Amino acid sequence: MGYNFKKVENRKIIIESPRLQGLKIKFLRRYIQLMEEDVTFVYLDETWVYQHGVPVRRWVHESDRRGMPAKIVMNEGRRFTILHAGGKFGFLENCLLFLDSNNDSRDYHKTMNGQLFRQWVETQLIPSVNFINGKVVIIMDNAPYHSVLAEQLPRLSWIKSKLKFWLAQKKIPFGDNLTKKQLWDIIKPLLPSTRKYEIDELLSKSNIEVLRLPPYHCHYNAIEMVWGFCKPYYNKHILKQSSKKSEIKHLWIEAMSKYTPEMWTSSVIHCENIIKDDWQRMMGNTSVKDIPPVIISLGESDSESDLSSDESDSISDIMQDDVLANRTLNVSMDPETSMNETQGNIGEGQQLCVDDVEMCEWMNAENDIETIIVEVIDD
Repeated sequence: MGYNFKKVENRKIIIESPRLQGLKIKFLRRYIQLMEEDVTFVYLDETWVYQHGVPVRRWVHESDRRGMPAKIVMNEGRRFTILHAGGKFGFLENCLLFLDSNNDSRDYHKTMNGQLFRQWVETQLIPSVNFINGKVVIIMDNAPYHSVLAEQLPRLSWIKSKLKFWLAQKKIPFGDNLTKKQLWDIIKPLLPSTRKYEIDELLSKSNIEVLRLPPYHCHYNAIEMVWGFCKPYYNKHILKQSSKKSEIKHLWIEAMSKYTPEMWTSSVIHCENIIKDDWQRMMGNTSVKDIPPVIISLGESDSESDLSSDESDSISDIMQDDVLANRTLNVSMDPETSMNETQGNIGEGQQLCVDDVEMCEWMNAENDIETIIVEVIDD
């Protein structure tokens, strides 16, 4: 009948703008500096699962060259949003946040918000991190709920009365008859060179540093590989069980328990090897000590989505990027296969094999005009 059972995918290649390259160098420089210090990295991220699971492979007609059957409607059930954190030591204890969706949207960003994230940081993340000896550095992306500003900064898109109100609050003199452009010329030199985020300042009070990923570079976050293992495990086993909320959460906890601290360590090593390779590729043999800090100016052309967008790539995207950088990512097709079966004993510098599934899971950057996304269609 012309159908083949195949993996569905939608690969994209990112062409980096100079601004994105600057953010990337800034992250790489700081991360490598911290690797030389005695610090503990903690990686956090959100993901989601569906009540009835999601099959990775589907029947796709041979005429559908992209392998994305748009007309297939599946009863996936309710969506559950998950937030967790971990590092080489495994998952942080008492840090799991398991949320039931309260809306019908497939976008799980509408379940999570800045208030919920702040509450989780205050009540679960900070108390758990306090048990770690030494300096702790949190690695996270720039999702909108991660990036609530400590102070709302003026933008050129603001109406004239709002710009005036901000100047009045700052006790900065201005003429009543000034145009909007003239008001902006007064405001622009007063804007800070970097944004201050509410969560960053909250964590800094507990002596915890936050290092934010550059946009579209979720492959620097080790927890993405964890989700790449846990989600197929969940999807494979949920079909055999009841789909009650309590049992769904229990199965997810079981999936996480299969990801051992040794596997976490291998994931972190893999990501750190990518980070070091990217620094070598971009900066050659230049030491991070010889590169001055990168300052990203917040000019009027910046959109808020530039620094508050999430990344959505699959492991195929990562592999495509790896090919361009002459890297190789090994893949194991069974997430239940033990580490001994897939790799033998894990040694320093070895890579973790994970299932060929989505690792980086979302993108929310419709307004980021500085990054060009090119779709790749295989013959």
